[in-house]
Amino acid sequence: MQWLIRVKQTANSFIYCRGAMQATAGFTRYSTMSYHPQGPKGDMLKYQSSLPKLPVPPLQQSLQKYLKAMQPLLNEEDFKKTCRAVEEFGKKNGVGEELQKALEERAKTCDNWLADWWLHVAYLSFRESTVINSNPCSMFTCPFVNQQSFIHYTMRMVVAMAKFLLIIRSENLPVEKAKTGPLCMSQYLDMLSCCRIPGKEVDTLRRSQLEESCHVIVAHNDHFFSLEILSQLPDGTYALVPPQHIEEQLRKIVESSPTKAQYPVGVLTSENRVTWCNTREKLLCDPLNRSSLDIIERGQFIVYLDPPHPGVDPNSSALDTQLSIVGGRALHGNGTGDCSCNRWFDHGIQSYTSPDGFSGYNLEHSAADGTAAIQITLYCIANVRSENLLDYKSPVPPHQLTPAHKLQWNISPDVDKDIEVAKAKINRAASDCDLQVFIFKEFGKEFVKSHKQSPDSFLQVAIQLAYYKMYGHLTATYESAATRQFLRGRTDTIRACSVETLAFCKAALDPAATNKEKAAKLKTAMEAHRNYTIQAVSGNVFDRHLLGLKILASAAGIKTPSLFTDPSFAKCFHFSLSTSQMSSDYMLLCGFGAVVPDGYGICYNLQKEQILLAVSTYKSCSETDTTKFGAELFESMRKIKNIFESQTSATKL
Repeated sequence: MQWLIRVKQTANSFIYCRGAMQATAGFTRYSTMSYHPQGPKGDMLKYQSSLPKLPVPPLQQSLQKYLKAMQPLLNEEDFKKTCRAVEEFGKKNGVGEELQKALEERAKTCDNWLADWWLHVAYLSFRESTVINSNPCSMFTCPFVNQQSFIHYTMRMVVAMAKFLLIIRSENLPVEKAKTGPLCMSQYLDMLSCCRIPGKEVDTLRRSQLEESCHVIVAHNDHFFSLEILSQLPDGTYALVPPQHIEEQLRKIVESSPTKAQYPVGVLTSENRVTWCNTREKLLCDPLNRSSLDIIERGQFIVYLDPPHPGVDPNSSALDTQLSIVGGRALHGNGTGDCSCNRWFDHGIQSYTSPDGFSGYNLEHSAADGTAAIQITLYCIANVRSENLLDYKSPVPPHQLTPAHKLQWNISPDVDKDIEVAKAKINRAASDCDLQVFIFKEFGKEFVKSHKQSPDSFLQVAIQLAYYKMYGHLTATYESAATRQFLRGRTDTIRACSVETLAFCKAALDPAATNKEKAAKLKTAMEAHRNYTIQAVSGNVFDRHLLGLKILASAAGIKTPSLFTDPSFAKCFHFSLSTSQMSSDYMLLCGFGAVVPDGYGICYNLQKEQILLAVSTYKSCSETDTTKFGAELFESMRKIKNIFESQTSATKL
């Protein structure tokens, strides 16, 4: 299953769910400062029972889509072999039809035939470190640049996140809608108050209710603190404590931990899952450690108080360079010399702030995808800057306010060795990950829309052209499509690498091709991408479908069908380009690691007049080059712009 496990759904399920982004603005100032478990609920889940189930596509349809996706990737001989494997799998009364029937039966009895499999295969059974490999991040600028306002800003961020938590618990989050109708809102129930617990063979998710946990975790200088932000009143209501109390406790946390912890336990969460599981079992043998682990894992969310970024100048105009440094810290902590020990990477939502005016999030990806994760980011950014954020009087009496509690550990020599090994590993991983931010300022999505084209299709075709120029061929490309129009929907794959895209790339670099010919092939490539996107969000593409059939074949104990052992099948799922889009007018960008050693991880924010990009590779791979790819992508966007304009000029003539 490695071909699928490495497919990270990184902050990247934004396609055709922009209603989620728009919904944020509608409730920026909406808040609830309390929650009662038996109190009235809002309409957040009102459409859940009426949402359609994820469909099972027709077998022959998926097989033909698979073949078409393979055409630009294979030579003629290999393509013929793949055709034979597909024909054998799809023949009448063959193994494919039997597996298809079994999948259709499963779909009848499950609310979503894929959801539990996807959680298990794509996330919880993944045994490597989640850092870089699975957890995505976001980075953005903040309206402050000194220590005093840094603490105040962090308090505002905690209050904003707490408000969002209470909105979810009271089910008052507005239902997000797309062109197809309401979207599934279930991911929000697990996005906060959730922690991934390592296991030897498969991890689990620990979900905490407010009734058992009113605290958040705050980390500073590799020390961890428990800070209660909610308090239960006599009538059973849970209310947000005064913001002044939160700010005072954050200040005391910083003052009480001026030096780094002797034993940075948090770095253990960056280990591979089996190693972390074994070390966690050692920790659990001690009652003090067991208590500290329990408190961390029950936290509603986690906040990191970080030092200024090394090499970042808040007054510099080179924002792309600054964000590249910030992105590294957001993604992996920038090594143990910086903040990789001041982390607990297993928590669902992790927010960090630093005194130099930059902040970010890290997301443990198992429970939620990009459209849900970015919602809380946008909500918090807007609320932190709102004058009305603190316009509430907490009903919590002073005698119920509790000081922040520093968590203690008893570290054995054996665990200390594990910590040192983990530190060495995360240092190597952080040093190997080359994440760079590029800001393309020559035009943005408004220019593309003025030519009546899809901005996302434009950028995806530009990525294909950049790759083709560098390598002389195309590669399997992943772009995440949200399937939240279905109950418990997660994602499927948009295949930007296509026969049509290959034809355009060849024409774009052919000196004999006319601008008219290039424009025609460009239009065809962009239309193919847009049409495939529509099919993907409708659950009518082949990636997840073939996964389901493969899982059923394995469960049945039958001989693995040749379709799945064909070398071309592995090539189809070797995503050297893993991409995703997000939308925001803020100076906000997400980032993630490449999903294969010789690949690129590309996240982009298409703004009106500029395009923000975060591109990652691994320095240990001599075949990839982040800087060169960024430059080629800029040139590809310019080339496509010129093709657009050449046709506009020709029309005027």
